[in-house]
Amino acid sequence: MAKETSKALRRRWQESAFPWKKIFTGKGIDVGAGDDPLPFEGCIPFDWEQGDANKLSTYFPANAFDYLHASQVLEHMHDPFAAIEDWTKIVKLGGHLVITVPEMSLYGDILWGEHGSRYNPDHKSTYSFGLKRSGAPIHVYVPDFIDRITAELPLVGLLARVVDANYDYKIGFTKDQTWLECDGIEAWVELVLRVK
Repeated sequence: MAKETSKALRRRWQESAFPWKKIFTGKGIDVGAGDDPLPFEGCIPFDWEQGDANKLSTYFPANAFDYLHASQVLEHMHDPFAAIEDWTKIVKLGGHLVITVPEMSLYGDILWGEHGSRYNPDHKSTYSFGLKRSGAPIHVYVPDFIDRITAELPLVGLLARVVDANYDYKIGFTKDQTWLECDGIEAWVELVLRVK
């Protein structure tokens, strides 16, 4: 299995330029944790068995968490903006949202077909820093999306980047390079937002 959270944590702990350990402090929620939840005390996993991740505020009170982590989840939401708007409600002032989504040109969603994403038919949206359109019913051009969420929601963008750790550009998206955890391959957009 891909174990995206585990791969990202290994990389993040090596990055001394960003305060990852301060962000993952206190009470947290790991949305879409599956079989690879964050290993931190005080962090609860939340997946489809617990309810609808589009509407977390119906399960938790306002300001319940110091951080929200959502690895490879937002692309499954019916309305990515509405999901982030809802998630923001349950994170405390000064708390963080840490979100990763597949980068369409690395993951293969650039070839969106009649059955959806090439490697995951449950994806409802695509994400890119460079491409303003895709064949998906919902496409998120990340720079515009960040402008919108920081203008319309009480959020400040702290980090927005493409992560291509260990990615083999010669192979490209001819196969899902992220599938095996042991390869340590990441092919996604990483966002860190702070609630203001």
